Amino acid sequence: MKVAATTVLLLAADILVAAPPEPRFRAVDIDTAIGIGYGLAIADVDGDRRPDIVLCDKDKIVWYHNPGWEKHVIAEKLTELDHVCVAAADIDGDGKAEIAVGAGWNPGDTVGSGALFYLVAPADRTQRWTPMKLPHEPTVHRIRWAKDRAGKSMLISVPLHGRGDNPGKGEGVGARIQRHTPPASPGGEWKVDVLDEGLHKVHNLEPVRWGDDPEQEFLVAAKEGVFKLGRSRENGPLIREQIGSGENGGCGEVRPGSAGGGKRFVAAVSPMHGNQLVVFTPPIDAPGKLWQRRVLDETLVDGHALACGDLLGLGRDQIVVGWRAMGKPKAVKVGIKLFTPMDAEGKEWRTTVVDDDTMACEDLQLADLDGDGRLDIIAAGRATKNLKVWFNIRP
Repeated sequence: MKVAATTVLLLAADILVAAPPEPRFRAVDIDTAIGIGYGLAIADVDGDRRPDIVLCDKDKIVWYHNPGWEKHVIAEKLTELDHVCVAAADIDGDGKAEIAVGAGWNPGDTVGSGALFYLVAPADRTQRWTPMKLPHEPTVHRIRWAKDRAGKSMLISVPLHGRGDNPGKGEGVGARIQRHTPPASPGGEWKVDVLDEGLHKVHNLEPVRWGDDPEQEFLVAAKEGVFKLGRSRENGPLIREQIGSGENGGCGEVRPGSAGGGKRFVAAVSPMHGNQLVVFTPPIDAPGKLWQRRVLDETLVDGHALACGDLLGLGRDQIVVGWRAMGKPKAVKVGIKLFTPMDAEGKEWRTTVVDDDTMACEDLQLADLDGDGRLDIIAAGRATKNLKVWFNIRP
């Protein structure tokens, strides 16, 4: 009996040791008077080797200097209508980020709306940057910097709707996903290619690199579900491969995640501005079939922000999701949750409330802002008009 009791105690201790640690955060207000906070990007803007926060606000593009978070307005009122998205990355290797902006936001006008800009930085990057207008599609909604097979940077733009499509139905003309290649010399002409135009209500995308090819592929969230745009072979055509089903009206947000040990998953919000956080996992021994869909939460109210990363040092990613409850009664709470896989297979997930009703989350990002080796959460709130950081203070 003593041996059996000892064995039980040892097993219980092993379980306790193996359990993921509880997350701990220290919330800091960066700005409490933003307009809408449409989009966020994290990049080193001034070359001091610290990641800064770049915010696409209603009528301004601003960056906040790490670590004091001084606010610098670098562009203002690029279009009469709202700015809507931003992308920031060092594309020329000088250690300083380049910034592109999508603006002219009117999802109801699929013919004449939209604008796309590359911002030319001055010597003093705290001053105003010069906007250079690029070709665009109406309802341009999301942009990302990505790498081609030669390691060169390209800007990917995604409109919400197809040109001339009925914005209410979103099922006629497909949204034209485009690649904008910077010129070899400043001031030259940008080359524009169409990557895909077969999906509708394309709300978001994310670059991924899942193969040995240095060229990045793209995850796309649309009315029809989740798709991967990539090549099956070197120099082959770009192929659209469906990963997740269009169940529950498709998906609006999408991010890749690592399950550890070379395994992967895809997290998504379903449908666009939806109530469900879902996870797609690859089928076992069934290539070519849709990935398995699992609902982790269906209580989101207007889910609009998503990220995957290993905040707890588990060797596998957690999921951070935010919702904004736009147009809902004040009694409906907004906030951010973190979902932690409790085992390597992702069979059980723990839910942790990161923010309880102070962040009407329009967008969020993960980055190690303070250099302690832990990912922090950065979020912008629409109705709450705030920009906040939750610094990761886990032991």
